[in-house]
Amino acid sequence: MSRNIFLNDRHELRSGWKLATFAVIFILIWIATGIALSLWFARTNLSDDQLTLIALNEIALLVPAVVATVFVARVIDHRPLKTFGITLHNCHRHLAGGLAIAAVMAGMVLAGSFVFGYVHVAWTANQVPRSTLAATAAVLIVAAAVEEMMFRGLPLQILCEGIGKWPGILVISGLFGAVHLKNPNSSLLGTVNTMLAGILLSLAYFKARSLWLPYGIHLGWNAGIGFVLGMSLSGLDLASLWTTGVAGRDLILGGGYGPEGGLLTTFVFGSAALFVNRINWNSYTLPNSRVSRNAAGRQPE
Repeated sequence: MSRNIFLNDRHELRSGWKLATFAVIFILIWIATGIALSLWFARTNLSDDQLTLIALNEIALLVPAVVATVFVARVIDHRPLKTFGITLHNCHRHLAGGLAIAAVMAGMVLAGSFVFGYVHVAWTANQVPRSTLAATAAVLIVAAAVEEMMFRGLPLQILCEGIGKWPGILVISGLFGAVHLKNPNSSLLGTVNTMLAGILLSLAYFKARSLWLPYGIHLGWNAGIGFVLGMSLSGLDLASLWTTGVAGRDLILGGGYGPEGGLLTTFVFGSAALFVNRINWNSYTLPNSRVSRNAAGRQPE
């Protein structure tokens, strides 16, 4: 019997075609949304500073991420969104747990910076307009949601169904690292650390079967490092409550890329991944779903 390149043995569309559908829809809507936002921006008096451009970029990514996820999940795959971790079940517990983990991670970075370098912390919130601080916080909230939907949402789970859990995690984490290559002051170690962060967040999803846990870790890390402490976040300098200046060896502390460019954060991310993977999050399981069967050892397509 000939092998059907479109359908698997269960007469379902193969994972590769689902991912291709997601990518096509995402790109088309991303382009359309980007054009619409560009036309709208040209008619406004908004400044073209870094924060505004980041905000517009996140909106341009949020729309296709949501639409492509809903379309592929409901129309192509015929599965509820909760199958892909988009659920309110235990959301408060998973979000709080993720934020707590991120707070400890940020604390480890700050403590390590004191150990391995010179640190100066200054309260600077009174030097920044409140509207800018609020806008920065909003951008971080949206940005973490966008990246989780793109990298730990439906694409990761469909990919893992097709090629297996760990190959899927490594591929998607590699892509996660690659999209940060053009950030200011990016480095090889910074890219490796971003990939390691992708592994941490992917493990968090599989342990909780909910995007709320990785979202909490992601948001808490970005907010803690970039918004509260005021360190460079993946090479970006954002409005913050405090400003933390760190001097020391770039290999350890990260230099201009921020903590994510140093070996200290390699240790922090690795430790967090081991911790997350060892904890029983009493997650919401889907024993009858194809995702759960694959996690239990179903052979890839």
